[in-house]
Amino acid sequence: MQNNQLLQIGNLNSLMMGDYHGSCTVKDLLRYGDTGIGTYDGLDGEAIIINGKAYNGRATGVVSEMNDSDSLPFSTVAKFEERVEENPLEFVSIEDFKTKMEQYIQSHNFFYMIKMEGKFKVRVRSCFVQSEPYEPLYKVACDQREFEYHDEEGFVVGVYCPNYVNGINMPGWHIHFISKDLTKGGHILKLSSDDCRMKINCLDEWNLMLPHTAGFEEWNLATDLKDKTNAVEGSTN
Repeated sequence: MQNNQLLQIGNLNSLMMGDYHGSCTVKDLLRYGDTGIGTYDGLDGEAIIINGKAYNGRATGVVSEMNDSDSLPFSTVAKFEERVEENPLEFVSIEDFKTKMEQYIQSHNFFYMIKMEGKFKVRVRSCFVQSEPYEPLYKVACDQREFEYHDEEGFVVGVYCPNYVNGINMPGWHIHFISKDLTKGGHILKLSSDDCRMKINCLDEWNLMLPHTAGFEEWNLATDLKDKTNAVEGSTN
């Protein structure tokens, strides 16, 4: 896998409908990418893949490094090219972040992976691990937990997806946070910073690894779940 390729595990609509069965192990995932995001088997927390290691920001507020045998039903990763220009970035909200990033997006029809390091004010969320039979994500997300941190040193990792992948992945930015001391993390709902540095990779190859699960094989994945997906993601993200 070259440095301009994105690997995606699973299908967003399948995840939204309740297919939380892990289909790729952490060990296999890290063969394809050292940077990315996702979730773990049973919808167990928020995956933050950074520097070649896989971490989990759980709804309990605890962050832990995952084992090689742990698995993911949904993830996007890439081998991040560090030898790109690093740019200072300031923003007062996620919407401001998106606006500032427009100057670094050469085309909205490519994928992008971003890494930011600095000091952040951030609100994150995570869902509790689920038990079978699984309910749809838009239902179980009502029981998510949120945590807010101020002046927290850490890292933001995220992916930008084009509009044409709607239903397969989420168009636009999807970003996760992990603190520098690796004790806090999750899916970002709110974010601001006046002291961070950003690197971005343009990814022009998209590899999709589909799961062999009953949900994926049998459900109608052409269902329009855009509104439910946006509700799960949070109104500010």
